[in-house]
Amino acid sequence: MKKLASLSFAIISLIAISSCSDDDAVIDTTKPTIEIITPTDHQEVEPGSVFTVKANLADNVGLASYKIEIHSAEDGHEHKSKQLLAEDFEYSFVGEIANKPTAYILEHAITIPADAPEEHYHVGITVLDVNGNQNQQFVEIFIGHDHSH
Repeated sequence: MKKLASLSFAIISLIAISSCSDDDAVIDTTKPTIEIITPTDHQEVEPGSVFTVKANLADNVGLASYKIEIHSAEDGHEHKSKQLLAEDFEYSFVGEIANKPTAYILEHAITIPADAPEEHYHVGITVLDVNGNQNQQFVEIFIGHDHSH
């Protein structure tokens, strides 16, 4: 009889534990962080050259993906769409982060076309964590020759 009572208690405990609701789970609302190492703000980049975007990405739960984008800064700092000219240089790359780590060093080489218009550009990194939280960070570079800031 004691075995039956112990077995019944174990089964009831197991049912009670497995029926617990996920409503008690803590929801992650913390945005991931981005520290852009290169390029530096107002860095000059030669047309036809290769430069590396390097950043430290971190999240309290896990990182899922990132996006690197480069677009003209002629829209000011609003990051709104502007009417693009045919020769405007734009770049976009999306990368997945394997194994969903809490820290990731992003290094990505980008070739600037030799015929890229000489002007100011925004270089942006957007990072997404495993729970859908996202963050963005931008720096401004100048693509061109001998530009005084």
